[in-house]
Amino acid sequence: MVNVGWPIATPGGDLSASALNHAVFRGDAELARFLLEHGASWKEQHGHGDNACGTLGWASCNEPVEGGNWLGCAEALIAHGMPAARPDPEGPDSVIVDEKRRWFSD
Repeated sequence: MVNVGWPIATPGGDLSASALNHAVFRGDAELARFLLEHGASWKEQHGHGDNACGTLGWASCNEPVEGGNWLGCAEALIAHGMPAARPDPEGPDSVIVDEKRRWFSD
């Protein structure tokens, strides 16, 4: 569908989210990379008021799908413009990404 021009950021599903957010939620790094290579943006909002970075944090900590590759998703997102995490000066349990405090699995 992407190759024939389907709008890549169209929200849908339980998360009211783009295909990229759904891919990251499931830890599907290959699909996330494909979507990013075809114009998806990590900044696309989902129905819970956040973007793919927030999806990555929640999914990496809660593992909603067995065997998800959230590290691969993080690498794909960073390779396509998401800022890398930096240490949170307020504590070691969180990091700062794009000036927002985030939590990820180890």
